[in-house]
Amino acid sequence: MIVVHHLNNSRSQRVLWLLEELGLPYEVVRYQRDPKTMLAPPELKAVHPLGKSPVIVDGECKVAESGAIIEYLLDKYDQG
Repeated sequence: MIVVHHLNNSRSQRVLWLLEELGLPYEVVRYQRDPKTMLAPPELKAVHPLGKSPVIVDGECKVAESGAIIEYLLDKYDQG
């Protein structure tokens, strides 16, 4: 199952939309920005060294950045 590391107020919303459109099963791990600094929490740095979102994990494959994720998902899963 694809795991989406989702940070509030980030570009990961478009990845969630695409997963829905493709009808793929996925799990969302949610992170909240610090309300004062708007920075990602330290827990996200365990997934991405810069604490960036979105990041997906698909089996052994980890992909960051929404554009790269969209290309990956379409190349691997789009049947149309």
